Amino acid sequence: MAFMKRKSVDNKSINGESVIANTPEELLSFASNNGISIEPLDVTSLTQKLGIAMRMEPMAGEESGSLKKDKAGKWVMTINSLQHPHRQRFTIAHELGHYIKHTVLKENFLDTTFFRNEESNPMEHEANKFAAELLMPQELFISFIENVSKQVDDLAKHFQVSSMAIRIRAKQLGYEGHNL
Repeated sequence: MAFMKRKSVDNKSINGESVIANTPEELLSFASNNGISIEPLDVTSLTQKLGIAMRMEPMAGEESGSLKKDKAGKWVMTINSLQHPHRQRFTIAHELGHYIKHTVLKENFLDTTFFRNEESNPMEHEANKFAAELLMPQELFISFIENVSKQVDDLAKHFQVSSMAIRIRAKQLGYEGHNL
């Protein structure tokens, strides 16, 4: 088996200041340190603070979003304006996952709403996991269940994500049942 030399990871920078974030927790810390609300996370302000241009546009078919480098070398995120705001939030967080984890490997990501199979596309799976952890941090998720409500709809409303996203995240954290 041959190994390819990986591109060096260049830390993202904003106005000359380095942004070191490799995990959802580190990105949440960056957001908090920059006055960005993290409960629920203000993904739009975070995207802007990272220097990523964001466009809301109607997209064809099952396309939910994209992230790509333009000709000037600036990252541009496009989000499907026709989808539900909760779906848009998850897509933004998913694209942020690509930005943090995968831009050393690729410069163009196009994402669709259909189920992403971990075996067939591990990069998409990783971006989904990143998005879930970014939007529904473990500590905040568990605290909400223990102190506020175990109802899926209440969690979805609080974290501004779909009921399906709540159920998947709950399962990842070891919860079972219709309500948690």
